[in-house]
Amino acid sequence: MVQFGDKGMFAEKRNPELFDDLFRQYSKPLFYYAAKFVDDEAARDIVQDVFVKLWSDQSITIKQSLNALLFTMVRNSCLQLIEKQKVRSKYFESAKLKLQEEELRFYMEEKTSLMEQELEDKLNEVLNNLPDRCRQIFTLSRFENKKNKEIAGELDISVKAVEKQITKALGTIRTEMKDYLPLLMFLSGHLFKD
Repeated sequence: MVQFGDKGMFAEKRNPELFDDLFRQYSKPLFYYAAKFVDDEAARDIVQDVFVKLWSDQSITIKQSLNALLFTMVRNSCLQLIEKQKVRSKYFESAKLKLQEEELRFYMEEKTSLMEQELEDKLNEVLNNLPDRCRQIFTLSRFENKKNKEIAGELDISVKAVEKQITKALGTIRTEMKDYLPLLMFLSGHLFKD
């Protein structure tokens, strides 16, 4: 065990041989102590930093024992590192969550617009295959929001004929778009009101 007097290596003229002996004696036990709290690489860095500080900081004084001082310095360094890692981890998780939310929002917006486009294309196809009069009445009713009575007056037909054509169009749409119906109703509920 290394012994030194009151001033030891902290005297005005530092003793490198004494310091080397201290390092050889304490570095392994300090490393194993630090490794209980942090990973091996961090433990090595902490032990090395403690010895660098011990060598370079002339304000350090040994009041009780060098052993207690070194282990206290290692413990405090480990606790500081753990606290920094917690803050980094918390920030990283927050940033990661925000990125995932933005990515999800982007894909949902993209997917929704693709689904809407597909639905619109399919609906236009179905509407284009309706008989002309049926398509005209349905368009006036659902896309121009005209009342059945207005449509009847405009086309000079009965309200019953308008209702019959709208019912026919809705039936065709429901049949032709049965695979799309739940999504279509969700995105365009106003088309299917009776």
